[in-house]
Amino acid sequence: MKTNTSLFNRTAWILGAFVSVAGFASANPLSGHSDKSFVEKAAKKGMEEVSISQVVAERSTNPQVKEFATMMVADHSAANTELSALAASKGIALPAKETAPGKWSKKTGKDFDEDYMEKMTEDHDEAVKLFNKEASDGKDQDIVAFARKTLPTLQHHQQMAKDLKKALKGK
Repeated sequence: MKTNTSLFNRTAWILGAFVSVAGFASANPLSGHSDKSFVEKAAKKGMEEVSISQVVAERSTNPQVKEFATMMVADHSAANTELSALAASKGIALPAKETAPGKWSKKTGKDFDEDYMEKMTEDHDEAVKLFNKEASDGKDQDIVAFARKTLPTLQHHQQMAKDLKKALKGK
């Protein structure tokens, strides 16, 4: 009988340890959820937008596109800085900063502006979906707050990109 009691106690201890670990995992907001993935994706896309927009701000001949690109650099740089600090506080390593893709350095003219606005429209459609999902499904309160705070700016960029894209196609 002593063996059964000992076996029972060990089994109970192992189950208790398992429940404790499982409880910790569900209480730990970055384990098993997409918060970390969100931060990594948002950082990568944000850096890419700044990088491309810097090239466009310098090379575009269209004043509206130049102004939009300059706004992208300013707004996304500020968001990237905030996201970087948030990631560091959560122990999330961000991807290395990317340089401007070569194709943007080689393009010129109307196609350049239209391609950029097409990319910005697509990127902001994706970003709004990503940030909406995090704002509604995220587990980490700080990351959710960042997503909710940034979302209106992204939606504004999204609409501006669509409007400017449409205006360029009309010319």
